[in-house]
Amino acid sequence: MNEYPYEFHLLLRIVLAILCGSLIGYERERHGISAGLRTNLLVCAGACLIMIISKYFFYMKGEYFGSISIAIDPERIAAQIVTGIGFLGAGVIIQDKGAVRGLTTAATLWFNAGVGMAIGVGMIIIPVFCTIIGFIALSALKKLHSRIPREIYKNIIISCLETDRDSLSALTEYFNSKNLKHNNIDVVEIKIKNGIHTYNFMLKCDTGHCDVITYLRELSTFKFIREIKIS
Repeated sequence: MNEYPYEFHLLLRIVLAILCGSLIGYERERHGISAGLRTNLLVCAGACLIMIISKYFFYMKGEYFGSISIAIDPERIAAQIVTGIGFLGAGVIIQDKGAVRGLTTAATLWFNAGVGMAIGVGMIIIPVFCTIIGFIALSALKKLHSRIPREIYKNIIISCLETDRDSLSALTEYFNSKNLKHNNIDVVEIKIKNGIHTYNFMLKCDTGHCDVITYLRELSTFKFIREIKIS
């Protein structure tokens, strides 16, 4: 310990990293995210530890290897932290029924690693500020995020028995009545078999104006419709 008299000062940086990682991890844990308190705490503290090792413990001042002074290159390990967190983040991103989940969690781990790295090299104000911003973004902005109108796409596959009235025109007229205009509907005729015409309706609409359950209930009253699928 006498060789590194400043080690106890560096320990305070790890403690700060634990506190910062715990704050963001608590927010994730509260929302039932798998990468919660423990994961974020360890990511932030681990990144801080690796940066401390990289910056301070590869050599002591005045050490020489033969006649060559030992150099330090903390950027190389910092780059490996970023790469390692990339693999960890990829592990929490999943695709579920066409929707991608876990992007915010992956970004949180990446952000938390950056906070830990900043603390490890000796910064205090910047990583603490970033931790507060991260906590606000994950908690307070979540309510705002849910209120932002977003476009979504729904595939409705409808099989129709052709009658005197053109079924495609009737279906198009129905979707138009739901404020889904022609430029928001992409129709593709998939196949014709035994008088049954199958159409794929790609609907583009806002989240607040796309009640698929209501569409299915009302479309089921159309006598010429034989089958409806959602994909």
